[in-house]
Amino acid sequence: LEQVLATEPGEVALSGKLTLVDLAGSERVKKTDASGSVLTEAKNINLSLLELGNVISALADAAGNPKKNPHIPFRNSTLTRLLQESLGGNCKTSLLV
Repeated sequence: LEQVLATEPGEVALSGKLTLVDLAGSERVKKTDASGSVLTEAKNINLSLLELGNVISALADAAGNPKKNPHIPFRNSTLTRLLQESLGGNCKTSLLV
């Protein structure tokens, strides 16, 4: 959901974006005895969650040391690529558990 506030000519336009993502939780393969396509899906969910953690960690390191310009691995996963605008830059992000 994206909204842009109409402004008068010469004023700065304000915009907002809302992204909702269901992260589906970590899948325990041993507990569920997953196999086949369910196993593949569980692997992909776990990999996306791992990459999201790596991105958040890199962003926290960058905020703690502004002199360094560390690499933020947004491109390692489709999830982090989709959330790139919401995680980095001039934004406010909330995580509901």
